[in-house]
Order: sequence, then structure tokens, then C-alpha cells
Amino acid sequence: MKVPGYTPKKRNSGTRKRQAIILISTEGKNQTETNYFNGFSNRKVHIYFAPGRFTDPVNMVKKLSGAMKNLGFDSKLGDKAFCLIDADVSPSKNQEIAEADTIARQKGIDLIVSAPCFEIWFLCHYSFSLKQYGSNDELIADLMKNKDFSDYKKNCIGLYDKLLPRLDKAINNAKRLEEELIKLGKTKHTVDFSPSTEAYHVVETIKQIEKSNSES
Repeated sequence: MKVPGYTPKKRNSGTRKRQAIILISTEGKNQTETNYFNGFSNRKVHIYFAPGRFTDPVNMVKKLSGAMKNLGFDSKLGDKAFCLIDADVSPSKNQEIAEADTIARQKGIDLIVSAPCFEIWFLCHYSFSLKQYGSNDELIADLMKNKDFSDYKKNCIGLYDKLLPRLDKAINNAKRLEEELIKLGKTKHTVDFSPSTEAYHVVETIKQIEKSNSES
């Protein structure tokens, strides 16, 4: 995997330094997150997606680490790597998340956890609620009550354009969920830290890179 149009800079060559890139890993065959975040990719920010169809956090992190090497990942240039995982609802997932978290920190990867699933990020665009869900399907059923998502299916396209006007609201609601759960004594990156999503970290990083590249 190589960055299109990028030639490694030779020392003292005067070649312009490339822009920072974002590398994202998502779960399995599900392309929902890929389709959504791909909407943010433009001439000011380059977003790439790690190959592989793993669904367990540990293997996702390991595969992402390999993709970082192939891409010429360089944190000194502002490159960021994110591994997006769902906590789901079974406590058995806690050990997997903890192990993946340890490896991710060692590899310079940000583990982005959504509980119970990534669709909570979409729901944050419409409302704030600490409602507890017994399954991912229950959450998606709530999401589909919004007319914009009445026909929602995994791997759907067009979500970026549909949700963009509500992006600031989503960021604020996601942060508020996090704050409230911390107040309740919940622990981040566990199944019990629900409902929550750290997807806003990815979005804010994208916006920061866009701003930086606009000013340079």
C-alpha cells in the first residue's frame, strides 16, 4: 500500500513534505463505517482503510499495524491510525478489548470503541439518551425511527452527506454520553460503558488535519 502521488522525501532535496494521512480499520465485511468515513476524504485530508475482514479486536489491531508499515506511516508527520470496534453486549468481550487496547498503545494506534455498536454514533446526530440496549438490533431499531434511517441497512451509502448538517450535534452528544457514564463510575473500553462512541475522536482529528492543511 503506497500513498498515491507521494515520493519519499530525500534529505535536503527540498521536496515538499506530504500531508498527514488517516488510516482506519473496521470490522469484518461490514462496510458501513468505511462508506461513512470515506465521505470525509478530500484534497485536504487523505483517508485510507486497512485490508482484512477480522471481527475480533486483537487481530484487527495486528492487521492495522501491518498496514501502517506498508503505507509508510509516520506519526511525526501527523499520521493517525484508528481501529474501530464494537463492544457489543456480552461481558466476554471485555478481555478481547483489553488485550487489543494494550497492543494498540504499543503500536501507536487509537482504539475507537462504540458500545454496543457503531450505530450509536449515527443516533447521536439526532438525540441524547442513556437508554440501555440489550442488543445491537435494539439500538438499530431506535435509529430507524428517524425518517432519515427508516430504510437503514448495513453497508448503505450516502450517510456522510445525510448526517453532515448534524455533525456538531453528534460530537456534543457523544462527549456528553462519555461524561455522564464516567460520572456513573463506568470504565471506558468495557461493555458496561454503554451507550457510548468514541467516533468523535476520528472526526475531530480529520477536522484538525483539514484546518492544518488549509493553513499550510
